[in-house]
Amino acid sequence: MAKQNQVFLYSVSTDGFYTVEENVIHTELMRFYTYKKRLKVYTVGCEKRKQFINNHIKAKKNELADLFGKQKSVRTLRSDVLTDTNKISQFESTLTRTLDIEPKETTTDIIMVRAYHYPVFESLVKNGFVNEDGELYQYFTSSAGMIRNKKSIFIKKEIADSKEFKDKIWCGLSVDTINNKTFINKEGNEESGININKLNAYLALCMTSSVPFDGFNIDEAIVVKDFKTVLKDRKVDYIDKDFNITPEKEMSIEINHVDGAGMCLPSVSDKAFMFRMPHFKGLCIPFPYDKFITDVAMKEDCEVTDIYGKTWNVIEDGIRYIFTESQFKLANYYTSWQEYKDAFNNGCEFVICKEEDKKFHDKPLNYQALQTLSDITKEEIVLLAAQTNSDIAKVGGDKDTMLRLLGIYNEEDQKDSFQKALSIYPEMLNDKHSRNVIRSVRDSLYKDAKAGKLLLKGSKRTFIAPDLYAFSEWLFMGKENPMGLLKDGEVSCKLYKRKRLNVLRAPHLFREHCTRNNVRNMNTDKWFITNCIYTSVSDLISKQLMFDVDGDESHIISDPLFVSIADKNMQGILPLEYELATAKKEKVTPDAIYDALKAAYSKNIGEVSNHISKVWSLEKDKIDLDSIKQLCYLNNAIIDFAKTLWIPEFPPHVKAKIKELTNGKLPHFFTYAKDKTSDQVESITDIKKIADENERKVEMEKLSTVNKLNFIIEKKKLHFTKVVDNFDFRFLMKKKKVVKIDLQVIEKYNELNRKKKSNLDKNLKLQDNTRSITQLSVYEKIREVLLEINSNEDEVVDMLVDYLYTKKPNSKKTTLWECFGDILLRNLETNLDEAEECEDCNTRFRKVNKSKVVCDDCKVKRDRKKDTERKRKERKQTSDKNLVG
Repeated sequence: MAKQNQVFLYSVSTDGFYTVEENVIHTELMRFYTYKKRLKVYTVGCEKRKQFINNHIKAKKNELADLFGKQKSVRTLRSDVLTDTNKISQFESTLTRTLDIEPKETTTDIIMVRAYHYPVFESLVKNGFVNEDGELYQYFTSSAGMIRNKKSIFIKKEIADSKEFKDKIWCGLSVDTINNKTFINKEGNEESGININKLNAYLALCMTSSVPFDGFNIDEAIVVKDFKTVLKDRKVDYIDKDFNITPEKEMSIEINHVDGAGMCLPSVSDKAFMFRMPHFKGLCIPFPYDKFITDVAMKEDCEVTDIYGKTWNVIEDGIRYIFTESQFKLANYYTSWQEYKDAFNNGCEFVICKEEDKKFHDKPLNYQALQTLSDITKEEIVLLAAQTNSDIAKVGGDKDTMLRLLGIYNEEDQKDSFQKALSIYPEMLNDKHSRNVIRSVRDSLYKDAKAGKLLLKGSKRTFIAPDLYAFSEWLFMGKENPMGLLKDGEVSCKLYKRKRLNVLRAPHLFREHCTRNNVRNMNTDKWFITNCIYTSVSDLISKQLMFDVDGDESHIISDPLFVSIADKNMQGILPLEYELATAKKEKVTPDAIYDALKAAYSKNIGEVSNHISKVWSLEKDKIDLDSIKQLCYLNNAIIDFAKTLWIPEFPPHVKAKIKELTNGKLPHFFTYAKDKTSDQVESITDIKKIADENERKVEMEKLSTVNKLNFIIEKKKLHFTKVVDNFDFRFLMKKKKVVKIDLQVIEKYNELNRKKKSNLDKNLKLQDNTRSITQLSVYEKIREVLLEINSNEDEVVDMLVDYLYTKKPNSKKTTLWECFGDILLRNLETNLDEAEECEDCNTRFRKVNKSKVVCDDCKVKRDRKKDTERKRKERKQTSDKNLVG
């Protein structure tokens, strides 16, 4: 999948909106803030004056808040908040393509709003807002991630009302059609509409980073019922809504084996991929079901029934995609598959948002999977940390380790320009900038390792897939309880030979180490054609890992020691089973949207998972598994809360027990895992300072699994040795020499480079995405400003390269590479084709003049040798003259 372009939009808080009356008081409030800032120096030591100023500001805040609550008119977005510091970037998506937003363009068609003041936000949701040009905006959607961060997307009403937008995004539906749809719920009562936050999530699918899938024809697709079976008499630890735990309870458990998964013919794709189309999401896995029909079902053709009751001949009708009902989120709001297809053909997109990797590099563990292995010895942890310690030690002296850590073995479309440059010109490892980057990578590796990120050989991450052979037996052969190709306790993944694997998934809160036998034989290799990890329909693994198959990934560990430790810790551990509330439907109205969002904003998932980490970080004999089970139940209820608006309450005795266990500070390793300060985490004994060996062992045994790493991970002084030939910075320039330096460009570069960190920090607070997306916004702006001074980008790049590599050779050059990496890479590729080889050391160098035959370093050596020879001759001549005299 190609790298996607990015676009920019504004993220503003509720402070950025006003009515006429509010604007007056807001201006007055700002005056007081300025007044406070100016008098700050005079308030030091004068509590009375400080209190006077603070009371004034508090009074104005209260007055403003009161006015916000009473004001009912449509608010106006202040134009002065649409600044570069409030600009965020988003990957190209169906929404950006629908709005015709060009790559790197900044749009005001959509605006993200951060809900800091609920009365203001309520007004925005219920009444919309206008910009200072009078254009009206209305609430559009909030993804699950946005809801967690109290953010929402608003869109210009004119665009939302346009036919093109309705056709491409709503695909034939509308708020009215959704509100008019009625259902009978579990209690037998009639309800209409939809769950508001579910609708939010489904509409937000159009904002998923994606690329259109060429060649998709919806007439070659059908949607069938989900494949479900009941696994009888299975033992689980059952938790009821009062948090009572019934251990080893035998139950019949219904499993939806294709929850979010569908299949396509291998002619469509040879890789599994996550896709989106209006009101659809999930994983599409290639499976040769045409061969299954003829070779296994022994049929020339095969009829199946879709979710609306229509029969299709899979072979004759040319069906190349078989989607499942769980993928079609709003299936109940259409009367037939044909109705959806007709609406889809009015310009809708079928897009890929992620596909199976081409290369599978080893991925490090996270602290959650490690902290649950409480039955582990120091010697075992030392062995698990051996490769990570080796990597840290090799930085600076091993070429392959450095290149691997710098990411040059990533897939080509995942590399940035600097990584691509390193892959074709490894001599850059000798550059001071590369060494600075390597030093930073080593420091991050050391910090991450202390936070539990250990790298184990053969640890891969890949999509989780159901046994599609069993699905096909059910769908095409009518088998009610098919066996498929895998038994209980088995998985199949082509990334490994036949061996025992530990199958993990994040988040990992309870003991969820699923050790399974990897089955590889002629049948699995024939039918399971992707690199996904396929799971058995007879296994409760989906309950234990709490996964869907709509694109969830598993982290697979094949290290025999880790698997054996996991087996030891999983003795007596059963899957957890509990009942969560179902999402209620209601009519979609501005009032209902606001109420649903406000309710969802009230819960914090991170707080519960941190409590679980606190319990796991206790001494081994104090870890209370029942309390962790109860916290896991609460955590999953909170995850669902945005949809269900229901959460169970701890009974007093459970609450008291959990409070006792979690009353302390955060685990010590959160210093490294979450950048917590020393006063926020529990302190631990410095074991290295204990002289007595037995006492050291006792203290080490008291530490939790991850905290033990604090004294196992090693970092020695970094020494760089020459592992590649010399680096010639002129390869990065278009011209061989820079004739004239534009000081204005250099000064502006230095100024923007100094401000870069503060701008990045500001953007990270606005951006819910990864740091790389945030960086793009900041660096794009720097590039834009520099090219406003000199529009010739080749000249600007050559000047900066010459200046930074000659005047400031020890400086970091991250800004240079992030802003102009594409041009630097292009220059490098061109110049390497014309590179000369040094006559003395065989190093590649760029020839500046015709007579030059050696690299700069060897020229210096030759010049020194010539100079030494000249001086020797001069001394001999002088000596000879003295002898003659």
